[in-house]
Amino acid sequence: MLQCAAGGCRPNALHRCSQLRDCARPFDEVRICPISGLSTLQGACPFAKPKAKAKDGGKKQRAAVKLNFEWEQAESKVMISVCQHPTEAFEALELADNASQQDIKRQYKALSLKHHPDKNQDDPDAATDRFQRIKDAYQALKDTDGELAFPWSEHPDKQQVMPGLEAIAMFAEVGREACEEHHFQGLQLRHLVKSSNVQVLKFERELEEGRVTECELQALCMDSPHFLNHLVKVYRRDNWEYEK
Repeated sequence: MLQCAAGGCRPNALHRCSQLRDCARPFDEVRICPISGLSTLQGACPFAKPKAKAKDGGKKQRAAVKLNFEWEQAESKVMISVCQHPTEAFEALELADNASQQDIKRQYKALSLKHHPDKNQDDPDAATDRFQRIKDAYQALKDTDGELAFPWSEHPDKQQVMPGLEAIAMFAEVGREACEEHHFQGLQLRHLVKSSNVQVLKFERELEEGRVTECELQALCMDSPHFLNHLVKVYRRDNWEYEK
């Protein structure tokens, strides 16, 4: 959970982190927590088993997270979603992240023809690399249809840029109850956000003459050494009762 995790893990039998840290294995041995799914190098509780050595010579891989969880009580509701944002794939195809499936397919065909190694014999190595990046990007995006759009440039008056710890505080203010109820999903979200630079759009609305309030955060978490870029959405709705 965001608030609790900011001050440490829950003091229960599952997360005796302070006791386990003293007997932690060497820093260069990556271990995976069977509960949260995170590695000790990502700051998760060292409640873990050794990870098999990577076949790529130990090159550090950045993780992808997919989360969907919510909380609801009486007239209040919180929904949180997290998914990978394939920023590099959009850049490789020279497309905006709101591109439709047809746009992606069309651009892939055009760039594949343009950068095919057979048509770029003056520098075949560079052409082969570019061609492979185009193919990889298409594989990453071929099933998307605009749902990964982050409308940053459309709302300059709503833009906020902040380090991860500040973003954690903002997310906690809006989505605290959901992260308390779904502790491990909240823990994963915290680790992702904490290690990132975060672009945030914040939207607030009042409906029904102020009796209903909505707050929505759309955020892009970037530049983490542990995670790929991710799109985070936190939505809250409250229905307030007023005395006549």
